[in-house]
Amino acid sequence: MRFLVLAALVGGLMTSGVLGSQRGAGLWVSVAQGQSLWSIASRHYPQTDPRQAVYDIKTANHLQTDYIYPGERLLLPAE
Repeated sequence: MRFLVLAALVGGLMTSGVLGSQRGAGLWVSVAQGQSLWSIASRHYPQTDPRQAVYDIKTANHLQTDYIYPGERLLLPAE
């Protein structure tokens, strides 16, 4: 009985940790034809230097280059 209670408690904590970490993480966008990291950064972060915004997007998505493709989904980190 104690094992079941402990297992339920641990499972609940793990679930809330995963769900909680996704809140405020940012916004997912799909890349449209003709878009670049620069255009996405300029549009979604108008008050930020686009160079910093591009860097942040690349870092959040583990991108090694500036190349993105139509239909690709990108995570835009929260400011």
